Amino acid sequence: MIVRYLPAAVNDPLNLVARYYLLYASALAGISFDNGLLHLTHALEHPLSAVKPEIAHGLGLGAILPAVVKAIYPATAEVLADVYSPIVPGLKGLPAEAEYVAEKVQEWLFNVGCTQKLSDFGFTKDDIPNLVKLAKTTPFLDGLLSIAPIEATESVIEKIYLESL
Repeated sequence: MIVRYLPAAVNDPLNLVARYYLLYASALAGISFDNGLLHLTHALEHPLSAVKPEIAHGLGLGAILPAVVKAIYPATAEVLADVYSPIVPGLKGLPAEAEYVAEKVQEWLFNVGCTQKLSDFGFTKDDIPNLVKLAKTTPFLDGLLSIAPIEATESVIEKIYLESL
């Protein structure tokens, strides 16, 4: 629904059908979050908007999502090939597709107006150690990191942030 209706709503904000289906997709996502929990993308965004509260959560998520996809795709290739098939048709669910999928996800995000990278929000390489520390020490984020499909080591987290600059 998001792949179909978000571009329509961005192109025509008065399109009530598109906005209806985005609201419905949002409700389904909320239910899914409650049942399935979240992991790296949300855990790594929270330090971003904590340090810079002017960053909307969704924009922070969009800034790091391609790097998260690239990091976790090899461990969950079959599942993510299915999840991302509306954006990247023809995936075979092979770990080697990780970089390609991340690039296509970033292209899709840019096409719907989510064009910011961490550097656009004012982050630099010098901020990465603090962001990694916050991700690893902020209460409740350890629970999200613990259910990630790969081990959320400091080096993994650092790489995601660096690739998101």
